[in-house]
Amino acid sequence: MKILFIINPVSGATSNDEAILLIHKRAASTHTDFKFFYTSSENDDELIQAQLTEYRPDRVVACGGDGTVQVVAKNLMHKKIPMGILPLGSANGLATALGLSEDLEDAVDLLFNNPNTVLLDLLKFNDKHICTHLADIGINARMIRNYEANKNRGMLGYARHLLQSIKESALLKYTVKTPNRVYKKEGYMIVIANANMYGTGIRISEGSVSDGKFEISNIQKIALDEAIKAGLTKFKVFIDKNMFSDVISCERAEIEIDRKVDFQIDGEYMGEVDHLTISIYPSAVPVLIK
Repeated sequence: MKILFIINPVSGATSNDEAILLIHKRAASTHTDFKFFYTSSENDDELIQAQLTEYRPDRVVACGGDGTVQVVAKNLMHKKIPMGILPLGSANGLATALGLSEDLEDAVDLLFNNPNTVLLDLLKFNDKHICTHLADIGINARMIRNYEANKNRGMLGYARHLLQSIKESALLKYTVKTPNRVYKKEGYMIVIANANMYGTGIRISEGSVSDGKFEISNIQKIALDEAIKAGLTKFKVFIDKNMFSDVISCERAEIEIDRKVDFQIDGEYMGEVDHLTISIYPSAVPVLIK
């Protein structure tokens, strides 16, 4: 078996050295051929495609957070090559939704075994951007913009910018058009989710990454204490479940917003938008799970 590990060298708040050492040890003990490729944000897609052609791996592992998983998944679309996830990011939303272990040794072991797979759906925004986990507009996207601008890594980096993002976010009005209905909404944030929870463990819906649908959740209000709890859920703080009670499940949608607002996909800030079209690629990538 040949495994290609695609590593984001700047993902998360800590070094990847321990993970790399565990990969070397596990590969030696199982006589597995492997190769590392490090992303650089320059020509990554082209270089990954070259690795797939030249190395011809039996499986490919995304080593990083949701942004790294997104890069790997879009390059594996419809190729029937299983994708593994080694969750090394600040918030590993898709790995959390898939029930992958947070223990590094367990996570590495899974990649060298013969685990089950789930067929991962992928979302496409504005006929351009791929999403594996979730996207949103409003408060969280603004928080990510501030987080990236200040380079504060880790969950505390997110929490640090939460209050500022809430203060800067005004009530939005938007129209959501699906094949079956048109909805008029007001709120401070819209979450478009392929998976059913954030990396913090906050549950968004009862949806699945492999059901051929996605969920649009309108956050009608966010009180300061609720938002702080959301940012600190990683530390087992209770979150008000009613925050994610207004949910639409669909296969296609168009969202018109009354003003330009911050937008993020899989933890990556995408700029400001006032219009989104969303479609789905069902069963696009097989993903290794327990």
